[in-house]
Amino acid sequence: MSRGIKTMNDKPGILKFTGRYQCAADSGDGYADESDDFEAWEAYAELLENKDYPGLVAYCERVVARHPEDLYAQERLGDAYVLDGQYEMAIQAMGSIHRKFPDIDAFQHVILDALFALGKTEDDYEWVAAPSVLRLGKPVLDMCYEFLRPRRKPRDVAFLEIDLMRHGYLAFSCELLLNALLADSRFVVQPDRIPQLSQVRVRRKKEL
Repeated sequence: MSRGIKTMNDKPGILKFTGRYQCAADSGDGYADESDDFEAWEAYAELLENKDYPGLVAYCERVVARHPEDLYAQERLGDAYVLDGQYEMAIQAMGSIHRKFPDIDAFQHVILDALFALGKTEDDYEWVAAPSVLRLGKPVLDMCYEFLRPRRKPRDVAFLEIDLMRHGYLAFSCELLLNALLADSRFVVQPDRIPQLSQVRVRRKKEL
């Protein structure tokens, strides 16, 4: 289902980023044509799959030039800059959007991606609204425990990541999260060669 286009005239706090990496194509009259959404998505996905990051940047820049008020397109451009190693450009581009929409965490997260890639932290940026950054430790593992405790069946580590993302930016990889879960006796983990697909559940009292 197409998300359509959200614009900078929409009110902050109402915008919902329900997915990523969809592009709207220009129908030629200045408006996005939903019938072209799939073709635009294919072009984006192909560049991403082929890791043609310079091409991805060029593509996203063209989309933003056509639709400068499309916030999804702006976010994708920031992601493309990060993937292409243009970290300062990502910070600059997303910084201007962040100042207009300080409560949209998608733009905060692109800036954080770039900052961490440069060896910096969230303290090295002047935020309008400071982001929540989660670092791997007991509080994060406690959150995983509370998420899994009422559930009888194991869940993929990917589900844990999604739940944690509701609370802030994850300053750790899935591999590190999996290793921390393996080292914590409260969890029973079935590793997979793909960390996100590893299964995890809470250890029951009878298993202690």
